[in-house]
Amino acid sequence: GALVTLPGITSVAKSLGADRVSETLFERAQGGPTEVVPFVCSDADAVRACVRFAADHQVLVEPACGAALAAVYERASALEQFPSVVVEVCGGSIVNLPLLQQWAQDLGVDY
Repeated sequence: GALVTLPGITSVAKSLGADRVSETLFERAQGGPTEVVPFVCSDADAVRACVRFAADHQVLVEPACGAALAAVYERASALEQFPSVVVEVCGGSIVNLPLLQQWAQDLGVDY
């Protein structure tokens, strides 16, 4: 593999996005045992997790956080190898209820 730079971030989960991973992270992810376990979810999955988290905990988070929450809510196979999982929930400075509802509506997510 090789490091690539994306032309831009088109996801609603922009706040923690990067158009290129660091060289150190890339090297750690190459072959052999790794500390990096990839998980990819759609914008709809991320927003659905934000909506569910808001319902469960009465706290708004933005889609970048929702992507991590989606792995847990969906019981992603990427997490099966771990006896326990911790998700650091952060990020809400760019979200408000009308914006979350708009994302949900745009992506066909029930709220």
